[in-house]
Amino acid sequence: MIEARLERGRGAVATLLVQRGTIRVGDIFVAGTEWGRVRALVTDRGESVNEAGPSSPIEVLGLQGAPLPGEQFVVVGNENRARQITEFRHQKQREVQAKISARSSVEQMFSKIAAGESKELAILVKSDVQGSLEAITGSLTKLSGEEVSVRVLHAAVAGSTSLISRWRGRRTR
Repeated sequence: MIEARLERGRGAVATLLVQRGTIRVGDIFVAGTEWGRVRALVTDRGESVNEAGPSSPIEVLGLQGAPLPGEQFVVVGNENRARQITEFRHQKQREVQAKISARSSVEQMFSKIAAGESKELAILVKSDVQGSLEAITGSLTKLSGEEVSVRVLHAAVAGSTSLISRWRGRRTR
């Protein structure tokens, strides 16, 4: 997978380069922590096709969300298998993130800042393209210094309302 983005009217769109096999409209696939059914295949010239073979750059429509660039795009046999794979990957991702960040409430954060114990800025980052998201979060973490440290609570490619609801759902788990 080269890139994934959200487009109004088309949903999540992934640009990929087919390495092995053939992708057909109707195939069920897994890409990182996302899955879907191929609704349409669009060539680099903007033409709709029913299948794409090896060495074909292609845009795929039908993803549930925008996966990370560089993820493997794999066609699977059925929806149940795709859901199992993505749920397992989501669970592993949540476990890793839980170990990295110690959760605290907004009230606790403000009381620590007022007491001078902490000078940390916790943020949510939203972007429409994964490449921009990575650049923004990388730049923000580099800004951390003696005066203020920046901690990215959650970063995602999504609309702002879905980002906030994903983050709130993650906090309650």
